[in-house]
Amino acid sequence: MKNTKDKNRPSIRKKVIMISAVVVAAALIGWLIISFFMPGRPMPLIQDIAGQGRNDLPVQFSEIRVPVTIFYPAKSGVTKEERTVAAGSLPVKMVESVLQEYFSGFKTDLKNTVVRGVYRDRNRVFYIDLSDEFRRNFSGDNGDEYYLLKSLYQTIVTNVSEVRDIKILIEGREVESIGGHMMIMTPLRESVSY
Repeated sequence: MKNTKDKNRPSIRKKVIMISAVVVAAALIGWLIISFFMPGRPMPLIQDIAGQGRNDLPVQFSEIRVPVTIFYPAKSGVTKEERTVAAGSLPVKMVESVLQEYFSGFKTDLKNTVVRGVYRDRNRVFYIDLSDEFRRNFSGDNGDEYYLLKSLYQTIVTNVSEVRDIKILIEGREVESIGGHMMIMTPLRESVSY
């Protein structure tokens, strides 16, 4: 009788280990399916330093107004104006506030551009998601397009020190160009710095 019990013990241990492994594997597979393959659940493309996804960031603006320098395109370069904007609680919110002020100063239909969102990656590249009005309402030659992009870039970099570079998205997507003259598939710093 003693021998029979000893022979069964290793097989019971093996069964417990196998059952435990199956349960752990099933839990892992369930987590993967829920996390990555469930439709309708937006996954953030970019996360802030605290790990919050772009869809989770609360909109927070301070009642405090801070001075900023806004650059606008001109025929022979860019001009600047001093304004004040609501201070943002995060650098992405400050960029958003500055951009809203930037677009409100246009005399053309570019003023109808909506800032859909501003996101930051780990390399301090800020992704600026603009409505299609930015592309549709632009008209001009290559100089006009260059100075428009340069003024947008300078406005953000001058006022928010955390910005290393800027990438423009239109309606959440990369586009080749705003007016067909300058490529914007890459961040703007190299294109507008010369």
